[in-house]
Amino acid sequence: MGGKIEAHHLERQAYVYVRQSTTRQVLENAESTARQYALADRAAALGWTRESICIIDSDLGHSGTSIQGRIGFHRLTEAVARGEAGAIFAIEVSRLARSSQDWQRLLSLCAVARVVVVDEQSTYDPNGSDDKLLLDFKGTMSEAELHWLRLRLRGAQISLAKRGELRISAPTGYVWGRRGLEKDPDEAVRSAIGLIFERFPIEPTAGALLRWAHGAGFEVPTRRCFSDGTSELSFGPLYASRLKDILRSPIYAGAYAYGRRCQTKAIIDGEIHTACRTKAPEEWTALIQDAHEGYVSWETYLSNQERMRENAARRPNKGAPREGQALLVGVLLCGLCGRRMRVGYTGSSGKRYQYVCVGAVDRGTKACWTVSGPAIDAAVEDLLLRMIVPSELELSLAVEREVEAQAASLRAQWKLRLEKAEYEARRAERRYKAVDPENRVVARSLEADWESCLRELEAVRGEYESARRARHVELSDEDRRRIRELARDLPSVWRAPTTKPVDRKAMLRLAIEAITITPIDLPERMTRLQVQWRSGAVDELRVARRRSTLQPCEAVDRVCELAATGVRDVAVAAQLNAEHMPTGRMGHWTTQAVKKVRLKHTSIRRAPTSDRRLPDQHPDGRYTITGAMKRFGVGEEKVRSWIRRGLVKADLEEFAWSTGAYLLRIDQATATRLAEDAKKRRKTTAGL
Repeated sequence: MGGKIEAHHLERQAYVYVRQSTTRQVLENAESTARQYALADRAAALGWTRESICIIDSDLGHSGTSIQGRIGFHRLTEAVARGEAGAIFAIEVSRLARSSQDWQRLLSLCAVARVVVVDEQSTYDPNGSDDKLLLDFKGTMSEAELHWLRLRLRGAQISLAKRGELRISAPTGYVWGRRGLEKDPDEAVRSAIGLIFERFPIEPTAGALLRWAHGAGFEVPTRRCFSDGTSELSFGPLYASRLKDILRSPIYAGAYAYGRRCQTKAIIDGEIHTACRTKAPEEWTALIQDAHEGYVSWETYLSNQERMRENAARRPNKGAPREGQALLVGVLLCGLCGRRMRVGYTGSSGKRYQYVCVGAVDRGTKACWTVSGPAIDAAVEDLLLRMIVPSELELSLAVEREVEAQAASLRAQWKLRLEKAEYEARRAERRYKAVDPENRVVARSLEADWESCLRELEAVRGEYESARRARHVELSDEDRRRIRELARDLPSVWRAPTTKPVDRKAMLRLAIEAITITPIDLPERMTRLQVQWRSGAVDELRVARRRSTLQPCEAVDRVCELAATGVRDVAVAAQLNAEHMPTGRMGHWTTQAVKKVRLKHTSIRRAPTSDRRLPDQHPDGRYTITGAMKRFGVGEEKVRSWIRRGLVKADLEEFAWSTGAYLLRIDQATATRLAEDAKKRRKTTAGL
């Protein structure tokens, strides 16, 4: 056995590698750890001095399935590569590596550096064919052994999970009891989780529920359980990730679920990345309905999941009601192809928009069709307010009951928080009074805890009083009177300035399932709307559609003719209006309309201008822009800003050979104001 160890091996160091897979094994399987440390005595018996024996034990508590995070294995590999190691001691191959890839790399380095591998029974030379074959076989068996262990453990877990007996992590709101998962015995925890599920059907989205929670001062509990059987409960703000986990967990619907997520691997930029994917319910390892008491029913859980998918705004879903003036976005369907119509806003105000169907774009052609949005929205809004006229008494009572129930739930949550804070303060007081006054070290610490609990109690009381005043945790008689008044007049609530577009959309979706719109061109341009109500009834509307923006051929030819002779756009518009030639929408011609036609149908890119300049003043004393510039010593843009701001009265009239010239009426008072404004402008420019 010792014949494979030569002098050059003894001249270098002997490395003893010690590893356990988990911290629990380090604590409970002490004998295996002791046997690995005892390999140092075996190295000494084989001829190495104590000074030349190095023990590497920094990988205690790390799995051998990969080299990631194993600092000790990296150190051992570097020592072999630098020629510092003469031998590697390990109790067995599985301690060094559970991966054939990592094991083969280490053996290759050992063969080149002439390093022997030693375990409790034998000494192996990786350069020898027989020893190399034996080491390869042991490495393969070590990796396969881990696979078999996983299969056995995984099989046991799956078997327990399918019977609902595997102890999964209990989410907040549940604890493990003798009968399995049971609701948390703490009333404050149950009330908080129940309030989330009560509020979600009221709010249009999970984001709206989150904003309500932060606005109302609502805090969500978190119970951390420890291995010794104890637990710690704390309250904190509700965040989006936590809210989604609660809403998506089937455990709150009374179902035992296991295997909802799985890991997937992908190569990104040449590196392997691992991601977690949520599987569909039919792919879960185990799903047992009515396994324990739930906070909501299974039907409500499925409805919540469908609603969250729709709120994701991924087409062809409706998407959640969003900000923006368009009322029917998400419920409007194209009557030609059946696709959902999108909304496109124009301008900076957001009040001009149109509904667009892009179903034909998917087939490589142009948009299906487009229709102006405000007229369609106004017709549906009028129909909605006319059709929804419930009994005033029933509606006011129902609204009052709903608001009162919401306020009561929030009030109960606050009172539970107050009770808990008062209990902690009383317990801290009892602990402080029970200590021996002579023991000042302990007394000072308990006194500080008591003061901290009292400060927290005062903070909770202050937050509760603030919530009562600002968030109507408790309804006053005035609040109830206003609720009844609003419930009697739905149109007033709908059109109130405080009602946001997202709220109107949410109210509309409560009554309307979908709206199909179809263009009609003959005998006149109309849009047919088929409104499908939630009750199943269908109503039909017809809304006049704006005429085509295409200009008549005669008007286009006339614009081209006048532009070719050098007539300015404003003069062309005046000429067309004088000839009673309408636009494509049967309207009057403007300078901008003429410019669009000129740019589209002629090669004249710039509007014709006159070589003759206007005089400074009209014969009646009114100033032109050039005259005002000279009188006050300012630029053209400044004069035009005076006109826009209303500092000076200006008339847009024909003047000599110019059409559409501004003529400014400047009296003495106006001249004084303009001179002061020009003086301020010059001072500002000089300061810069």
